[in-house]
Amino acid sequence: MNVFNRVLVIVLILAIIVLVAVIVIAPKQSFELGAQGLDGLGRYTDLYQSPQYWPLFTSGRIIVGGALVLLCLFLLWLELRRPRKKTIQAQKMAGGEAHIAIDSVAQRLAYNIDQLPDVVKVSPRITGRSRGVDIDLILETSPDIDVPMKTEEVLQVTREVIEDQMGLKLGKVNVKIKHAPYPKE
Repeated sequence: MNVFNRVLVIVLILAIIVLVAVIVIAPKQSFELGAQGLDGLGRYTDLYQSPQYWPLFTSGRIIVGGALVLLCLFLLWLELRRPRKKTIQAQKMAGGEAHIAIDSVAQRLAYNIDQLPDVVKVSPRITGRSRGVDIDLILETSPDIDVPMKTEEVLQVTREVIEDQMGLKLGKVNVKIKHAPYPKE
């Protein structure tokens, strides 16, 4: 969105510069040209208000106008939404604060969980909240594991890494397990 904003602002500024320069250099001709353009648009509206073209132009107006309004609302939403936090504040420490990058938390957690037996792959998704860190884990495991026991083991490692080693407050943990395929014989 940042690149789009910059391009849009640059194009608008260049258009304003050209428009102002033309108006300053030839004000009478500029306003006459603008009046002629508006007069042409006025004649065009007389055409589409005739009974034979009215349904076609009305539906076209609604479709194009609605699409432009939706596009503007979408761009406004992209501009006003709050970006995701990139760091998480560790629990209060004496004399200062510590902020830990979310990527670092995910990397450390993935490394520690990946060391567990029967875990083939782990993909953590970390969300920083005011009450703590919420974690979504997607595990790929060998197909013959005991699911409740492995889930408890993963939760224990997650708790140790997040609370004990990193000094963060653990919120909600969601574990999704996907079994790797059985080996072909």
